[in-house]
Amino acid sequence: MNKHLLKIALYFILSATANNAHSEQVNDDLSSEQNNSASQLIQIIDSYRGLNSKGFSFDITNVSYKENRDSRTNQLSVDVKQDNSLVKFQSPARQQGRILLKKHSDMWLYIPGTRKVIRISPAQRLLGETSNADVTGSNFSRDYTGKIIPQDNPEQIQLELSAKKSNMSYQKVTFWLQNQAPFKPIKSEYYARSGKLLKTAQYKAFKEFNGELKVHKMLLSDPLISGSYTWMLFDNYRSSELPDALFNKEAIISL
Repeated sequence: MNKHLLKIALYFILSATANNAHSEQVNDDLSSEQNNSASQLIQIIDSYRGLNSKGFSFDITNVSYKENRDSRTNQLSVDVKQDNSLVKFQSPARQQGRILLKKHSDMWLYIPGTRKVIRISPAQRLLGETSNADVTGSNFSRDYTGKIIPQDNPEQIQLELSAKKSNMSYQKVTFWLQNQAPFKPIKSEYYARSGKLLKTAQYKAFKEFNGELKVHKMLLSDPLISGSYTWMLFDNYRSSELPDALFNKEAIISL
């Protein structure tokens, strides 16, 4: 497969899988406790990226920068239902109509005109300034275990997440959160199984959608490529009625 086809823009990571706990309820529970458990904090992280267990949609604009190269802008629309994600490429024109499907732990790419749905390997998921793994995101509450790491800064909480399965795109993720409600994430680091740091995310702005606070602006950088970074804008979060049949590799050809 052409490597350039996999250089698609985004994260949260934060993009997109459903969260099983309502953000306000979790935040209230944490505010009333002196000792915040790692599992509660992981639920809060997920709450900034999803709308409970309901189907939901949102839009993404990515602007990627690299030394000695003009910036590149991608626009995508994302549909999420539980563990399934569907990413549709809106722009630039050369990528319009492409669809990225994540169903459980499997991932496929459809390119218009080919009538083929191409399976994406675990290695290919990490290509590009913002990778396929970044676009479809993770459900941290389901896929990771966490522990709180003691640190000297009383204004922050450091949380280390370890993948439950070896086929996860990132085997370890470290978050730094504000040490007070609503416990907004400040920064996160994403590591390979070898221990190599692959990505760093900084959470620059948050915005309310239907009364729930979500990540709005994030800066994603690649420590392996000097001068490589991407601004990611998440917008227009909304509940959506999404049929299960939508998340099917045979069905995406006709979308």
